Amino acid sequence: MSFNTDISSKLENSRNTLRKIARHDDTEFSKQSILNDMEKFVKMVNTMDETVLVPSRLMNLPQEGDDDPFNMFAMLNELKTELLWAGDAEEHVERGRRVSDISDTESDASSAAGDSGIDGEDERESAARAAAACRRHLRGLRRSLRHLTAAAAHLTRSYQEEVGAPV
Repeated sequence: MSFNTDISSKLENSRNTLRKIARHDDTEFSKQSILNDMEKFVKMVNTMDETVLVPSRLMNLPQEGDDDPFNMFAMLNELKTELLWAGDAEEHVERGRRVSDISDTESDASSAAGDSGIDGEDERESAARAAAACRRHLRGLRRSLRHLTAAAAHLTRSYQEEVGAPV
């Protein structure tokens, strides 16, 4: 019973932390924490969403490369929602093929946990490989979140300039 209680309380604490991030509550994380990057991303997208009162005006903004400001706005909001509320892995149809939401980390971890293909590999080696894969993916996720946060900030500034609001 104690084991289940510990898991339940940790899961509830994790949910509460994500709820605080979604509500803009002041939470403190290490600057190197993935949660800090998630918090900054969510807050910047919320600020962008509050600033861009007429999303169709984004269509008037100059396009930088392949980045359409209106599509970027929608994509950033969708990513924020997926980051905060997506639960179980769901199947999506993308360009006529099925794509799983299960991350590479999950598939790496599951294959490392059971189907390593290496005879005699013990669970510690398997767990170490899964941990290394997780760290690699976390670094990539942090880098991606930082780029997306910068994109939301840029889009917010561009919109403010377009509508003549103070930047």
